[in-house]
Amino acid sequence: MWTPEELTQQISAERERQALLDRPGIPDGVRVGSLTSLVMDGAAWRDTNAYPSAQEWADEAERLLNFAVCHDQFARFLPNLRGRWSQFESAQAELRVAFFLHRNGFKILEWEPAGAAAFRGEFTIEGPSHLPVFTEVESPGWEGELTPEELKAGRQHQPKDLYCDGRAVAPWERVQFEIGKAYKKFDPRNHNLLILADDLFVGLNHGTEIWANYALYSPRTGGCFTSGDYGNLGGVAFFHVIANTDPIAYEMEVFLNPFALSSVTLPEDVQGAFHAKSEVKQSALTIRTVKP
Repeated sequence: MWTPEELTQQISAERERQALLDRPGIPDGVRVGSLTSLVMDGAAWRDTNAYPSAQEWADEAERLLNFAVCHDQFARFLPNLRGRWSQFESAQAELRVAFFLHRNGFKILEWEPAGAAAFRGEFTIEGPSHLPVFTEVESPGWEGELTPEELKAGRQHQPKDLYCDGRAVAPWERVQFEIGKAYKKFDPRNHNLLILADDLFVGLNHGTEIWANYALYSPRTGGCFTSGDYGNLGGVAFFHVIANTDPIAYEMEVFLNPFALSSVTLPEDVQGAFHAKSEVKQSALTIRTVKP
């Protein structure tokens, strides 16, 4: 039986070992493509982590960057891809979602479309009905779940998953935060969709419907979709990376707003493609890409 002092020493020793394993630099044997190499040359994040840490991630990166080139968006994304790690993650999330929707038959009509006031979204998508859907992508990270004390101590500069780092989490609160932050972008004249591609301590892919019910449909937690307060938003999607596959794949679950204005609801062809249900508690739906 360890004393508290011995336990503290053991945890510190294990975290030191973890830090050595997480040292910056591409691991031996991982080959990166030409576009990834171009991004990494001069990237502010290059010496801060080991990305891409495995061949699957390197292959995914090159695939997404090729997608950006094919859509004439590589130059626009490049500054953020070379910026801070948070900027890279945000840009990568946008490309993942766009690639996912494109592979599932939704055409990218416009990049950076105009929304409400002077705000812009990520892209406008179109299904068989040719009704455009204004789409915003947000990528909430685990850093937003840290306490002020942890931020002051620099916890955000350590790895996300630390040995014996237990904590209470409430992913649904981050969902509500992101909806509130993005809501100003949604024009009531557009069909509107918000997609969350999270990297939280407990991802939204774990207990998805539980977090969705807390964030959206529960009056007890002030669910965003329990009144007309967010009537300009047709629905919220939770986007997930499936990391235990080769190649990397994705899935997305969409939750509909029963109080959405008729002008902003998702078109029938979009709802049909996602097998949307009319009941609030059953409005979750899942689709997967065909692997490239």
